[in-house]
Amino acid sequence: MLTALAAIASAAAGGMMYVFSTFVLRGLNRTGPVDAITAMRGINAAANTDAAFLLAYFGAAVLALAVGVMAALRLDEPGSVWVMVGAVFGVLTAVITIAFNVPLNNDLDGLDPVGLSAADAAREWQAYFTTWTAWNHVRTVMAFIAAVLMLIGASSAE
Repeated sequence: MLTALAAIASAAAGGMMYVFSTFVLRGLNRTGPVDAITAMRGINAAANTDAAFLLAYFGAAVLALAVGVMAALRLDEPGSVWVMVGAVFGVLTAVITIAFNVPLNNDLDGLDPVGLSAADAAREWQAYFTTWTAWNHVRTVMAFIAAVLMLIGASSAE
């Protein structure tokens, strides 16, 4: 049951990231650099203070870690290897977030979009947009892989 919950949580986290990769960032990109920077800074501020969001997003990694440890302790049981590998993907999703996306967000939050020249705002936004989106694609795929592998492991255990 816990493995299924971890898989669902990873899929939900992947869905949140998928939305950003497929249309939120692309939509912001269409607004112009100053507006995009301003809006993304607002999104980051809201995300960092929303307990429900943080629980849902990072809860997926915590659940993955828990089921991964349990699977590692029972490698002789059917499906445990699948669960453990899926859990690694689930935890790595959060690691990528912390190592790459959060620092990019922090750098963006340090900008004053109104004080930037048009060229500087465009350069800053494009650097953020391309790098952040690329890492977001990676963590989206990893979250979905985590969900699939944990579900395979859970169904193999039955």
